[in-house]
Amino acid sequence: MTPVILAVHFSAKKLARLRMAAMRLGVKVRVVEKWEYLNAIGSLTGDLDSFESFYDGEDFSGELLVFAHFSDAQLDLYLQAMRAAKLPPVALKAVLTDENKGWNLLELHEELQKEHNALHKS
Repeated sequence: MTPVILAVHFSAKKLARLRMAAMRLGVKVRVVEKWEYLNAIGSLTGDLDSFESFYDGEDFSGELLVFAHFSDAQLDLYLQAMRAAKLPPVALKAVLTDENKGWNLLELHEELQKEHNALHKS
């Protein structure tokens, strides 16, 4: 499958820079809208059947990226391309796995936020 990046909460300027870095590597960037948050991550990447679910609750803050169908080498190249494009680091990043592909975006965000907070405790 073609590598795909799910992008949440990026400004138009940052999104354009993400897409430029992705295009050079043949990677698709898919923006996830708030109304899609209840869909399984795997359905957003094309790995699972999708269902129409509409989320109308509270939004979360901060940017989030999910990398799907990347080899280790491709992921390293893309992260290097992000640095070369002088994109600021994104705190919440995940790679699609068998374990998380059934989670929705709210569940993934909560888990990533817990991990981030645990790593950055003072």
